[in-house]
Parts: sequence; structure tokens; C-alpha cells
Amino acid sequence: MDALATADGLRPGLLLADARALCPGLKAVPADMAADGAALVRLAVWAQRYTPQAATDGADGLILDITGCAHLHGGEEGLLADMGERLGRAGLTHRLGLGDTGAAAWGWARYRPAAAGPILPTGTRAWASLLSLPLAALRLEEGVRDDLARVGLRSVGDLQRQPRAPLVARYGTGPLRRLDRLLGLTSDPVAPQSPDPAWQVRQPFVEPIATREAIEAALLSLLRDLSVRLEAAGRGARRLKLTCFRTDATTQDITVGTARPVRDPPALLKLYRERLDQVEPGFGIEMMELVATGTDIFTAEQAGLAVGGGDAFALSGLLDRLVNRLGEDRVGRPVPCDTHRPELVMELAGGDGVGNLCSLTLPPADAGGPLPLPQAGEGRNHGQGEVPPLAHVSGRGRGPSRKAWEGEGENRGPSRKAWEGEDENRAPSRKAGEGAENPSDTSTVPKPWPKPQPHRPAPSRPRTWRMEGMRPLLLLHPPEPVQVGDALGWRGRQLAIDWLEGPERIRPDWWRARCGPTRDYYRAQLADGRRLWLFRTVDDRGAWYLHGLCA
Repeated sequence: MDALATADGLRPGLLLADARALCPGLKAVPADMAADGAALVRLAVWAQRYTPQAATDGADGLILDITGCAHLHGGEEGLLADMGERLGRAGLTHRLGLGDTGAAAWGWARYRPAAAGPILPTGTRAWASLLSLPLAALRLEEGVRDDLARVGLRSVGDLQRQPRAPLVARYGTGPLRRLDRLLGLTSDPVAPQSPDPAWQVRQPFVEPIATREAIEAALLSLLRDLSVRLEAAGRGARRLKLTCFRTDATTQDITVGTARPVRDPPALLKLYRERLDQVEPGFGIEMMELVATGTDIFTAEQAGLAVGGGDAFALSGLLDRLVNRLGEDRVGRPVPCDTHRPELVMELAGGDGVGNLCSLTLPPADAGGPLPLPQAGEGRNHGQGEVPPLAHVSGRGRGPSRKAWEGEGENRGPSRKAWEGEDENRAPSRKAGEGAENPSDTSTVPKPWPKPQPHRPAPSRPRTWRMEGMRPLLLLHPPEPVQVGDALGWRGRQLAIDWLEGPERIRPDWWRARCGPTRDYYRAQLADGRRLWLFRTVDDRGAWYLHGLCA
């Protein structure tokens, strides 16, 4: 009731006929409780400008936990003044109260004396004010409140002065629990109000479902409904969460991600089929909910004009299936790394950490037969980075181009002259402006997938592999010690050497604290035509190692 209605003699709970008798010109409209509740939820979300811990409180109130946030608005007085001003400008009649607990703030806002201010003292100093409030400030049920009033307990102080055992025996523990919350003797947490997801679809079932066919059919229906909404907004899904509500009041969540915005229901259903085996329906699923927790602007592309006539989205779909099947940190792509060490020039982007190029497992020394040659696809990639598998960004982290392998461009590795004994292994240049990106390029960097990419400084020039010296197909990790003389001694075998050429000197990374020794690399051809990549350290020992195998 606002001030105008109260002045005319109206009060809450009055019959409509009696209200019209008091005010003949009264206009009455049916109450829309659902709309009022939705408006209150929106108001709670708006109140999160003051604190993230804001929620609705009953049918006509808000509760805010402003612990640690009041100083951002000039203290408690400044926060309440700003809130009251904004609510007043919106035409909302309001009463504010601030206390140590939510129960104290609720009771003080609604039942404080007219001359009292909205802020209660802290600690036990607030008890004098709280104990003077009527029993309605405890939010007791109407029947319990009337029973307490009939025995002469009309205020919070009257209840607090009574022995607890007789009260519990006669009225239960409810009144005392409310009293302890009001006085701050027990905790009174606030559950923050979260807005409904923008991209959410639900499907309840008349009868619980439990078969895989029924689950897939319901999921396809949800994906189609969500796709229509995404298409109307010009967006595509990047991450989806499916929640299955079972009849035993438990839920199961299944999350999938995509490399690019997608809104094709059959394609998304394929990703979920990889994980539907994880669903345990139990006694049945009574409702399914699908939420697009991550979306992005959808840009249409002509799939039929792909290079070679193939599907332009085939690689994207394959990576989506691999990542959702194997895990977010198990799929990546090679990106170059600024180092002189051959075994460290590549890191696998897509997870955590940095590792080496390849490792190759060879048979033991007593195995019969000739020395095996590496086959395509052998070896194991080590290490992870932070770049997603499909982060096709112009000039950053791109794969080795043909010019890069032919040695064109800056920041190149050892030149061909290094094979003749000259040292041209340079550190990366630091000149400003070289290789800078075109400022007129308005292409946006795609969002990382499947998890956020940490901030890292952008390179001053495109990062590509650049080298002139020939490199083997695979590297051994770690390099294996050998003896070089009239023959090559490796793993207990003596292999005849046809010719040996070199050296190519590769110095350590001078900008690192622990740089290691300098290496001189040689190419060796065995008598049977196979080629190896050897190096020896430039120090007093000069130990020889086998580092690579050429095709």
C-alpha cells in the first residue's frame, strides 16, 4: 500500500467490495503474480551493480550481501543513498534496512520505527533495536505468531527473555531459529540471483524415458529448437551443456564444444553421440535441458567452393569429434618456438606445457635385421601450448609454409654456409617495425577453443619455421651417444660410414640463463645409403651423439 491508498483508509487484505465502498472511484485489475515475480528477478539482477551477492527475498523484496563492497559506493550510507535515489527515479516505493544478517536487515526494513535510520549498529549493539521489533519481524507463520501473542509474547524481546526449553516443547524450534538468525547467532547466507540463460530449451516428458533411441530423439528435438533461436539471432553455438533430470531428483550433465560457431542439429548430434554412453537414466529421465553456454557470431560460408572440391568443414568436424572424445588437452597443432635447439623448435599447441619435436622408439641392440628407417607417422609428439587446433590467424602461429622450409624470410636458422664451417646462427632480431601487422587489417582473432587462451605477448613478426640447413625427418629424443671413428658405433653395432659432411654449428640460446654447450652437426651416409644426423659438443670432451634419422 502506498501513501495515497493508506490515506484513503485502504489496507492490505481488505475485501474488494469494502475497498470500493471506501473509494468509489477505485479501479481494480487482476494481479499477475508471474509478471511481478519476473520483474522482481530483473530487479535483483540490476541490484548486482552493488554486489554480486544479490537475490530476491520473498514476493516483494531484495536481499543484498554487501560485505566488502560498500566502500566502492562511498560506504554504507552512500550505497543506500544511491540505491534509494535510483529506485525513486524508477517510481518504486521502497524501504531500506541494513544489518549484520539478512534476517536483521529484513525485519529492520519492514518494522523499524518511523524515526529510526535504515542502518543498524554492528554486533550486540544492534540487539536493543532488534528486540523492540514486533514478532512479525521474525517472519513466523501467522498461526504461530497468533499463538505467541495469546500468551503475551508480542515483541522479539518478549520471546528472547523466555526459557528455551518450554518454547521448543510447545512451539517447535522454528521461533528460536528465526530469533538466532535475527540476532546474528547463526549464519544466514544469501544465494545470488542468476539470470536465466539466453539460449536455453527444455523438454519435459509425460512418461520418463530410459532408452538411447528416446534420448537421441529428444536431444535432436532440443537441438532443432535451439538452432531456430540461434539462426534468428545470427549466432552459432560454441559450447553446449545437456542436463538430464532423473526421477530420483539427480541430474547428469554432458558438455561438448566446437571449433567454430555451429547451429546444424545433425552435426551437433554427432558430437553428443560420442558421450551418450555416459548417461545413466536409472529409473528414467523426466526432463532434458539444453543450454548454449557459449555462442559466437555465425558467418555463413560456401562449403561447396572448398579447395579441391571437398567439404570446407570436414576438418573442423573431425577436430570437434576428436576433442570431445579424447579430451580438451589431447588435440593440438604444431607451432614454432623461438630457439636454436633443433629438438625444441616446435611445441604442440592445445594444452599445458612445452615439449620436444618428436621421440622415436627403436628396437634393442640385440634385435636382428638392418637398422629400421622411420615410417610416416612414427614418433610421438610431446608438449602442449595454448593455441587451439583451428586458430587460423594470419601471421601468427601458422604452419611451415613452403618459403619457410626453403629458408626465405627473417629470423632464419643456420644458413647453408654453416655446413661449410661458417657460423651464421643469429639470435632473433629486435628491430622495431619489422614484420608488423597491417593496421588496416580488420580481421578478428577467433576465440580460443576449447578453453580460454591466456594472454601472451604478440610476436613482432610472423612466427614460422625458417631454416636453410637440411633437417632429418625425425629426431631422437633424447639424442643417443655414439662413437665415431672408422665406423659408427651405436647400440653395440658397427656401421660403416660412406661419407661425412659438415659441420653446421648451432650455438645455444644466448638469451637464456642455462644455454648449454655449442654443437657441431654433421650429415653421415652409411654404406647401405641410409643417412643420419650427428653432432658433437664443442668442449673438452667432444662427445658424439646421434640426433636424427633421414628418410
